[in-house]
Amino acid sequence: MNTPSVQTLNLTDLDSLDDAQLSGLRWKELQCFNGRLLELHAEGLLDNEFSAKLPRKPILCIDKIEVLNEERIEASFTFPANASDWPYAIDEALEMLFQDQLDQLVGFWAARKINGIGRALSSGACTLHQSLNFEPAKQVLFVLEKRKWMENSSTGTGTAVFNAKIQDTSGQLLLETRNVIVGILNPQDIQELRKQYGGQQGVKEPSSTDKPSNLRVPVFDNDPGSITGSDGVYNREATQVINPDLWPLRYHFRGDPVVPGNFGTHGMIALLKDSARDDFGLKNPVFKSLSRKSFSGMIFEDPKQIRFKLINISQNDAGDVVAEEAGLYLEDSQGNALIEAPIYTFKNLTVTESV
Repeated sequence: MNTPSVQTLNLTDLDSLDDAQLSGLRWKELQCFNGRLLELHAEGLLDNEFSAKLPRKPILCIDKIEVLNEERIEASFTFPANASDWPYAIDEALEMLFQDQLDQLVGFWAARKINGIGRALSSGACTLHQSLNFEPAKQVLFVLEKRKWMENSSTGTGTAVFNAKIQDTSGQLLLETRNVIVGILNPQDIQELRKQYGGQQGVKEPSSTDKPSNLRVPVFDNDPGSITGSDGVYNREATQVINPDLWPLRYHFRGDPVVPGNFGTHGMIALLKDSARDDFGLKNPVFKSLSRKSFSGMIFEDPKQIRFKLINISQNDAGDVVAEEAGLYLEDSQGNALIEAPIYTFKNLTVTESV
């Protein structure tokens, strides 16, 4: 393989190469990636053992990246034709799993710029236009356009900002997110965060023979119900146990286990759905939108619990149920705060009745 021509390789060329040849490519210069290259990246086999990695399947739901250049990313994913080959429960809501793919793509783009570890920082308005749940053989397309890249040469860190959308093959919009922001941090800074937020135990590596099935995104395991305020709005809290056996930690990321931030978002949405059913009479609430989410900390593997707090839940004139604010907090296993401030915050989290 004549590596100086790496930029001219297309997907057909990549599909003709074996693992040794793929691993020998200068991957940061490639403008497209087949599925096997993405898997090798997730395993740290593209000279990225100590820097950013994609998650492993089944958290990674990207089959290939067709376009990756300075201004744009285009990628795709096709659901399996048979439900038995889908690793998640068929009725599981998937919009936050697919939102996570957008974060991963922005981080992947940024990791070509500088060496380090990627972390999602925040995103702006996120709106679900159509269901992203399992449909046999359905293909979804990820289209992301760069807004800004900021690099700090003195610290070796950087931040990427993209607008992103997910659409079907006919161009119909499924989900749209503004201002997806991902930072690339120094590996030593991540180790300090692991000490601060409880990430010292490590997790069991998945077996090569593992075939996950009927998975559900972990959510709260203790939900005592809503509390009505004097002004007629509701607040609601719930907690979830975290330990090294939690399944997402085995796949996200190799050597740096952390619960995907968007899985915490999924849990917050699930709690708001409970309030919509219990307090406002919705029969089948589904996620509609949020105006902003921010991540200032991470959920690592050491035993602890997280606390979900929904604040000022009410119903608008359209019948949507909205939590004006929401926060996710880190606590020890006895419920004592590890830090006072929330590590995730949300604005205007909204669910609506399914049509």
